[in-house]
Amino acid sequence: MTRYLLDTNIISETIKPRPSPLLAKWFENQRDDNLFISSLTLAEIRRGILDLPKGKKRDALHKWFLSVDGPSSIFRGRILSFNETASFIWAELMAEGKKIGKPRDGFDMIIASVAHANDCIVATNNEKDFVGLKIFNPLKAL
Repeated sequence: MTRYLLDTNIISETIKPRPSPLLAKWFENQRDDNLFISSLTLAEIRRGILDLPKGKKRDALHKWFLSVDGPSSIFRGRILSFNETASFIWAELMAEGKKIGKPRDGFDMIIASVAHANDCIVATNNEKDFVGLKIFNPLKAL
């Protein structure tokens, strides 16, 4: 069965007031033990919350982030880190992008390298930043 590393934008989509029905359907057809996030995704979500002005929305997101429904709890045991293997893959991805005249975003390539190092496909709605890499967009109809 295919293993997926969920990009930050996929996690963000799930907490929208009206998340994508296509994403919800895709999640229904996945086994939890085949879905992962990277430690970078936790950092990006946390930074996004901290970037918000103080108020009800920020407080609600902060409460969600730390709750049993937050990503750290839901993905406990399935949070993948940027390790030595991923660092070598990251360097290759970044150099390859530069060589072909299409510089790649460092954060996106950390996610891609963590996925590759852990035999996962990146599930993302951000196809343009992963051009040339094996990804899957669960927000598109099959």
